[in-house]
Amino acid sequence: MLEKNETNQNTAEDPLSIVSDPKNYVNREEMLSVDENPKEAQEEKKGNFSRRDLLRIGGLTAAAATLAGSAAASFATGRSDDAYTGYGRTYQGGDMFFNREPFRAEVPAMMPPIGKVERPDWTDFLFERTKDVVNLIKEKKWTPDMGVEKMPGAVGEYYRKHPKGYEAMLDQFERGVKRKEYWEKEAYKHYAIAGAYTSAYMHAMYNSNGSAVPEDPHDYYLKTGIPQPPEVWDYRGISKHKMEFKSPAHASKLIKRMAHQFGMSVVGITKFDPRFMFKNLMRGMPNKGHDSWGDKVPAHWKSIIVFGVPMNWDGTYSAVSYSTSFDAYFRSRCGAGLMENFIKALGYPARAEFPGSHYEIMMTPYVLLSGLGEYSRSGMAMIPELGCNFRPAAVITDIEFEYDKPINVKMAEFCKKCKICAETCPSGAIPFDDEPKTVVRGFKRWLLDEEKCYTQWVSGATIDGLGCRVCVGVCPYTRKNTWIHTISRELEPRDPSGLVATGLLAMQQNFFKYPSGEEFRSKWDGGKEAVYHNPPWWMRAEDFFSNVEKNWEYHGLD
Repeated sequence: MLEKNETNQNTAEDPLSIVSDPKNYVNREEMLSVDENPKEAQEEKKGNFSRRDLLRIGGLTAAAATLAGSAAASFATGRSDDAYTGYGRTYQGGDMFFNREPFRAEVPAMMPPIGKVERPDWTDFLFERTKDVVNLIKEKKWTPDMGVEKMPGAVGEYYRKHPKGYEAMLDQFERGVKRKEYWEKEAYKHYAIAGAYTSAYMHAMYNSNGSAVPEDPHDYYLKTGIPQPPEVWDYRGISKHKMEFKSPAHASKLIKRMAHQFGMSVVGITKFDPRFMFKNLMRGMPNKGHDSWGDKVPAHWKSIIVFGVPMNWDGTYSAVSYSTSFDAYFRSRCGAGLMENFIKALGYPARAEFPGSHYEIMMTPYVLLSGLGEYSRSGMAMIPELGCNFRPAAVITDIEFEYDKPINVKMAEFCKKCKICAETCPSGAIPFDDEPKTVVRGFKRWLLDEEKCYTQWVSGATIDGLGCRVCVGVCPYTRKNTWIHTISRELEPRDPSGLVATGLLAMQQNFFKYPSGEEFRSKWDGGKEAVYHNPPWWMRAEDFFSNVEKNWEYHGLD
């Protein structure tokens, strides 16, 4: 949404340790200490600008030139489906494709009819029968000691026709009771993680309130009229079996793995910092807590887990009218709900913070504090893997973690040179200042004009009037995960000269053209509804619907 208004200037003592495993890199000082000519090594160390510095800068300059020469090839690679960020080759599932065409048949295997085909009755569905029997017992209309002859309704008729099925049903109920006793007595320890993983999804699927995942405490308050302070809501549904982590490091390792298991692309964990928590706002309280909550901070809010996913790449590149944030909002929201359920199943309180506006906190500062990314000119957090194409969510808990440190990979430094997002902003909301110079709540930063930004939102040719995302699509860091993106991501933080950034920016400006900001506006608003890239094939309505007559031209990049 428009939460682009906070940052933190803390950086890691050793940012390289965050970006990559230091074991993968050779320490040149150690190499020189065992050089065959130690005198030469000592000479290299003298002065502020040594021969070693010259060689390094020369090498980096050559690398930048190589990148520029490879831009054309990488340009095509960067738009291919095979280059999407994700755990497989594509997040659409293209890497699981099997060519079925040579094997098409008229009738599925094992399905030629050999008699009259009859529709099934609901009683043929095991789980519907079980549910019906449970309801009969709950409503005190039947108990097992009454026998199958007195079982009412269609389910009774079914079991009288299938006496072996009735015996099996009674055995299933008995086994279910014994399983529960065994779980509560000892099995929950052995299978604690597996149980919590299952509970996370079961709660999402079978929420008794029928609400979205996760449920919002304020929505619950509106339904019931019962206030839900965090001391109540965050503990709701918590397991009585609290699992004790061996150490904060063990807690971090497990929770990060589970974030990926729940579909999140990146994850970081940091200490909860109340400086970035809204005052006078607490979901679940009357009037959403406005004015009635004050500046209190719940005592159990000790740690915050931050994670998220990218929006669809091709739609984002084709902004404004072809893009949306809701695909990523939905997935990050679901991830937050699953993580909240998982943590509660381990015996700890948890509260999900998720899009669109279900927050007590400002997300951007926590993205920075958890070491996921840096502050950008446009006011959004940008991360090395995804640039600004990142929609975060979070879960607050009292688990003691091994916290991640912030990073400094010179992304914000790059923003000082690059003004592409400001140049292409249809509303003129992004500042052109070389350095951040506006002080807001104690931090110096570029200040996004939120009113201008939102004016463009509600003016775009979209179904909902929510969002623009031009600044996301044109950002040089918002690139699919190609080899050239990987090289750039690794080289720039290690370049003391700044030449790599200069070379990359020159490549962006010369090889990746983009419309002016005014051209992105809607036609009714004096623009051309320009696109940065042409829309993907599956968004071209004229190719699918007979009542769509194409009276426009695509003028973006294919």
